[in-house]
Parts: sequence; C-alpha cells; structure tokens
Amino acid sequence: MENNDAIAIVLDDHLLFADSFSALIERLELFRSVHTFSEERGLTRFLIKHSQTPIFLFLDYYLKDKNGLPLINEVKRLNKQIIIIIMSSVVNPTAIANILSYKPHALVSKSSGFDAILECLTIIERGEQYISPVIREIISNSNLTRTISFSTRELEVLQYFARGLSIAQTAEQTYLSKHTIVAHRRKMMAKANVNSITDLLSYARKQELI
Repeated sequence: MENNDAIAIVLDDHLLFADSFSALIERLELFRSVHTFSEERGLTRFLIKHSQTPIFLFLDYYLKDKNGLPLINEVKRLNKQIIIIIMSSVVNPTAIANILSYKPHALVSKSSGFDAILECLTIIERGEQYISPVIREIISNSNLTRTISFSTRELEVLQYFARGLSIAQTAEQTYLSKHTIVAHRRKMMAKANVNSITDLLSYARKQELI
C-alpha cells in the first residue's frame, strides 16, 4: 500500500476509542489522511463530497441505539470504492454470522494492535477477506450454518422496532408498505421461534443484533 492515495475514516460513537484508534491508523503512514466521526450524519456528508476517493472505513459494530450493519449498504451507495472494515468486540456466533452476511472486507477485534491492522490491510490488498484470530476461533467452535441469520432488510426493520416505532412509522422510514413490514416481522418471529415482538426484541438483544 505504498504511495496510497486512500483516506481512512473511523466511525465510532465512543470518542476515546475513536481517537486512540485513529492515532494508531495515523502511525501506519499508509493513508493520505485520517478522519474520525462519532455519528452517521457527518460521515454521510463526507462521503458525498468524496464519492470518487478510495476510502477505508473502520466501522464500529455497536453504534448508539443500533448496530452499524444497516449503514453498510448506504456507504456503498455513496462510494463504490469504499473498503469496509467492521471493528468489534463481538463474541456472539449469531452476531458474527449476521456481520459476515453483509460481506465486509474485514472483521477486526477492537483489541487488535499495530501488527494485526497491518496484516488486515495486506490481506485486503490481496483481494481476500480478513477475520481476526479470536473471531476465527469462535467461528471454528460454532456451527454458523445452524445460526439464525436475518436479512439486511429484516435487521433494518428490527432496528426501528427496537427504537419503539410502530408498523406504520417503520413503513414510512423504510419506504415500504405496512403489509411488507408485517411480513418481515412475521418471518423474523418464525426464525427466532417467538410469538411476540417483545420476545423478538429480547432475542435480538440477547444475540447482540440490536
């Protein structure tokens, strides 16, 4: 990655981690610049202005009141060249399965140090997906094929339910019909084998999906 013209972005609502991780990224001296954001709006504005710039986005899985997965499709729309690296301390197999279903370029443990980040970027440059050793161990000890996986749209709907929005409000936010929202809710409840939205949200929180 020598002479790279790429920009690095860190999106994390925990400012202490964001600042310390940004400092680590700067030490790599592989990026033209490093930018830190604590909320989506600032990131979105930045991406609109830099839609043609190669960008490496280090995205926190746990954002305020939600996870960062629904944001992946949006940033891909705004910048076709973006490289998405999910940063997380997640250890739940279901959460890991859902993260990987979004096909990020990397899933990196938040405890990763200098050498691990260098290895991650090297593997991405080879066109391969990087997964932190601790997360690979969880995968190897779990049968992810038996793990319940929600679709990207289902997770988005789930986030709105978790915020207390009604079916009508969720339909308005997602530009879907109320019938479609009800269908998504029914499918998610069937996957989780629960009979109420309260139980569905309880399951989702236990599995670290929201």
